[in-house]
Amino acid sequence: MKCIVNRLRLALVLGILIVASSVAARHVPIVIIHTTDLHGHVWPARDYDGTENIGGLLRCATLIAEWREKHPNVLLVDMGDLYQGAIESYLTRGLIMNRALAWLDYDAWVLGNHEFDWGLDILATAVNDSSVPVLGANVGGRPGAPNPLSRVRPYVIRQVDGVRIALVGLTTDAIPTWSRPHLLGDVIIEDSVAALRRILPAVRAERPDIMVLLAHQGYRPFGDSPANQINRIARHFPEFDLILGGHSHQPVDQTYVNGILYSQAGYYGIWLGKVRLVYDTVARRIIEETAEAVHIDEQIEMNAALLEALEPDLMRARELANQQVGELTHGLTARSSTPGQSGVQQLICRAIAAAAGVDVVLHGRLADESLTAGPVYRHDVWRIVPYENTIGVLQLTAGELQEILDENVDQIQRSQFIGVHGIQYELHEAAEAGNRIRNLRLADGSAIHPRRRIGVALNSYVLASGGMRFPAVRRLADDPLTRLDMTDIETRAAVITYLQRNRPLAVEDNASAVLRVRASN
Repeated sequence: MKCIVNRLRLALVLGILIVASSVAARHVPIVIIHTTDLHGHVWPARDYDGTENIGGLLRCATLIAEWREKHPNVLLVDMGDLYQGAIESYLTRGLIMNRALAWLDYDAWVLGNHEFDWGLDILATAVNDSSVPVLGANVGGRPGAPNPLSRVRPYVIRQVDGVRIALVGLTTDAIPTWSRPHLLGDVIIEDSVAALRRILPAVRAERPDIMVLLAHQGYRPFGDSPANQINRIARHFPEFDLILGGHSHQPVDQTYVNGILYSQAGYYGIWLGKVRLVYDTVARRIIEETAEAVHIDEQIEMNAALLEALEPDLMRARELANQQVGELTHGLTARSSTPGQSGVQQLICRAIAAAAGVDVVLHGRLADESLTAGPVYRHDVWRIVPYENTIGVLQLTAGELQEILDENVDQIQRSQFIGVHGIQYELHEAAEAGNRIRNLRLADGSAIHPRRRIGVALNSYVLASGGMRFPAVRRLADDPLTRLDMTDIETRAAVITYLQRNRPLAVEDNASAVLRVRASN
């Protein structure tokens, strides 16, 4: 009888514990909204297919407000390249984006590579102004020197309905291959995996329930690149529950990388990312997860309250964008049957030659955008020159020029192929590397003396190697014999000045004899 009573008591205790456990167990729904590669676009933007009046942070803000109204537990984050690329942000040196993110109550944003385009002083000012935490676990200072970006943090912890969420930020490793040293100063960009190994013990010590990586890097299904290492990161750190990416301007609803959910929100606010998680507080794991990248078209209204908050700067930017700066007698296309020698490329090269006082320019197109005949406005120039590159001049021999042009042949089928101005040559595509450039001469057909050095202008992106596409350019730029003169001439400003001084401008889509491509070896 006593044994039966004890069994009944035990069953009663176990029953109470089970009931208590079931009462304590909760399924917590969490929504993470994410943007990336806004590039300063508060106003609606134009996509790469030419569709106008879509995206932009003002439209995203409307949907963000709707989702917050619908979902009780929301985090809002951005994956970088926040500042550079649109007039409204350029005029305020990024501060309008800080105000917009603060108004929208973002939880964190990550430094992107284009944050460095205006130089370290301007970036440090903007980062110090940001009331939203700025993340970058692999961004640090040179040993022994003050860290100019000391406010950039590796991670933050956010608590949502009792669930602790670690937001770890990471930028792309390849920044030094796009930005010349004068733009980076004493900032060091650490290898992604090494940086995460260093900081994750501190993150784990915070005992987060969910770990999210916010990366200014994009997922490449066919393998990583130096700039985009999502596969490598996912293999080394499977403890991440979610990776949100950027940089590559690709919208990705959802995919899995080494079992980790991955999503990416495209560019210019033309997509808004939404991840839905359900966390079980007893099982201490995510039991449901879905993600999508929602297209932000003209059916979504701009947020009137945010527009009012930013109105003075936005109106000033719109007035400037609509200023006429020149006139063209002929339309100029971005592409040409002769690689790298389109009308848009010729316009950019002529402008750089005039601004830098050189005869030879190596420069390609920066965007797949054309110009029509007639008035040219500032916003048109922003379309063909979306980046704030500056101009550097190298003193090169004919042999060094030939080495650069030979290296350039590897890009002939890509948008990165560099066009030329002030010289002419034959390109033998099928020949062996080192023998693909022949009959290199000045534009008038005269030979270049092998020991003569001539001034050649290139932009800062290519001088930094263009993401390791042009290592010979980087090596020559670092060689004291070439006497690199890194000017403060911005490419876009040079084009605007050239249009203003040559009005109307008669530049045609005519590559003539600048480059002759030979298929034979």
